[in-house]
Amino acid sequence: MSRITLEALGKEKGEYLSHALDKVWLQHGVQGEGEVFILQQLANGRVALACTGGEAGKYLSHAFDKLWLQTGIQGEGEEWIMKDHGAGNVSFDCLGAETGKTLSHAFNKMWLQNGYQGEGELWAKRNA
Repeated sequence: MSRITLEALGKEKGEYLSHALDKVWLQHGVQGEGEVFILQQLANGRVALACTGGEAGKYLSHAFDKLWLQTGIQGEGEEWIMKDHGAGNVSFDCLGAETGKTLSHAFNKMWLQNGYQGEGELWAKRNA
């Protein structure tokens, strides 16, 4: 397990994936624990993104085809395939019913994109 931040690349550079205020959104810069995730390595090359701070115990979820915070890992909806794009850059693919979708920050919003399209689905992973 490691503590990480995820900075959006492309047009949203400087924005970070945030779970602060119990929601999933892009925050300008790292303001605190709300932009820090614990990257948990799971079986079969899968990962989970656990929240820290006030949202501890919750995980970034793509279940039901939406991005939200789920209490605990309930199944594949809280599991991701993290793909390495080099230079510390990664993308996150969904599993289960959302297979084929990728975590996206394109158009300055958080959503699930149909596959990896480019920088809108690319994140700079850094140790926190």
